[in-house]
Amino acid sequence: MRADLLIGGTLGATALRRLDPATVATVVTDDPALAAEAERLGLTATTEPVWEPAARGLSVHYQRIVPEAQIRRYEGLWNLHPGLLPFGRGFYPVFWALYEGTPAGATLHELVTALDAGPIVDRTHVPARAADTGGSLHGRVQAAELALLDRWWPRIVAGRDLPSAPQPEPAPRARAKAEFFALKERGWRELGAAQLAHLERCLTFPGHPGIVRD
Repeated sequence: MRADLLIGGTLGATALRRLDPATVATVVTDDPALAAEAERLGLTATTEPVWEPAARGLSVHYQRIVPEAQIRRYEGLWNLHPGLLPFGRGFYPVFWALYEGTPAGATLHELVTALDAGPIVDRTHVPARAADTGGSLHGRVQAAELALLDRWWPRIVAGRDLPSAPQPEPAPRARAKAEFFALKERGWRELGAAQLAHLERCLTFPGHPGIVRD
């Protein structure tokens, strides 16, 4: 059996290069460069928001919200998330974990319409260290995600069951993109010196090198 691979970002690109192409049905991405790379590997790729699915699929940092009707077409669809669910729902979970001192980690869960709310298959706690920056914690979380990928992809493509359990409730609220950017671009002005230094240390992860100063 082969499974669809829904990908985005650097981790999605790593997954594309890491997995045996013979196990991948269709590569789904909103990044034309990733689609082109998949095609160079001899794979079928699409950038369309709706596609003809295989029986199973795995999302690795796919950038679009998968429509409910599309999810229902799968026998099983899972998602790799860079947060220790139920903590870290929403966007930039590594940042929020380090900034607020909440648990960090990686989770494989069933993909459902509610954001990062699906039943948990497996998760790995990645403890933050006193000297961590956003970049160093981000790197260890991605390593944990890749370990989950290596552990569970063979089972996905073999058609085997992936046992899961509902997330405990009440769960922390999901973070929106706007909340992150409001802090990065404007909210930092209200912080004291120590808080500002902490924020800048937490923002040192790929794509977000620091606060936005006028």
